Amino acid sequence: MSPTRRDVLRLLGLGAVAAAGAQGCSLLAGTPQPQLLASAAPLPKPYAVPLPVPEVARPVRSAGEVDFYELTERAAEAELLPGLRTPIWGYGGTFPGPTIKARSGRRTVVKLVNQLGEPTVLHLHGGHTPPESDGYPTDLVAPGASREYVFPLEQRAATLWYHDHRMDYTGPQVWRGLAGMFLVGDAEEEALPLPSGERDLPLLICDRSFGADGHLLYPALEGKPGVREAYMGVCSAT
Repeated sequence: MSPTRRDVLRLLGLGAVAAAGAQGCSLLAGTPQPQLLASAAPLPKPYAVPLPVPEVARPVRSAGEVDFYELTERAAEAELLPGLRTPIWGYGGTFPGPTIKARSGRRTVVKLVNQLGEPTVLHLHGGHTPPESDGYPTDLVAPGASREYVFPLEQRAATLWYHDHRMDYTGPQVWRGLAGMFLVGDAEEEALPLPSGERDLPLLICDRSFGADGHLLYPALEGKPGVREAYMGVCSAT
């Protein structure tokens, strides 16, 4: 009996898994074991630094059922580690960027102003967004330019986040600080016995490595997108 298409695909899949196990890291022969990008700067003791709480953005104006916000991307310095100044790219010059608190079913318009030296694009991660405002990786906002993104928010309460989404450079540009929280609330959420006010603290957890002077370390390739191979290995399951 001739093997079916499904049988062939199953055999190919098993072969790929076997190859991954033989190499111990990935499907590509010779790929090195992944390395940890360790910090050279002294890190604070756990729980010794107060939790930073991003400011809540205020609409620049509201009209009817629409709130208008403005996010300006610019280079700045931030004290991410005690006593050290870290150069960042930030919305409003902060990292994380300001938290936008929106309402389900209430249209939110965000104007992105790019004051950086590189193209960027804004993406609302988890948003039910029309195509023209989705923030495709190639739908870029040039340095010195601006554009508006329209978010109808026809969705239930959700904890979302916004970030840069530039083609081939999402990683390093988010690493530098282009990220922030976007919270959608509704009546269903408010009816639940959940913490509110000062006890409602959305957490944005991220991992960064620092040089001895506080600058952000990133294993980028020189003159082109991507990271050095030693830091992009994928370990196989055991």
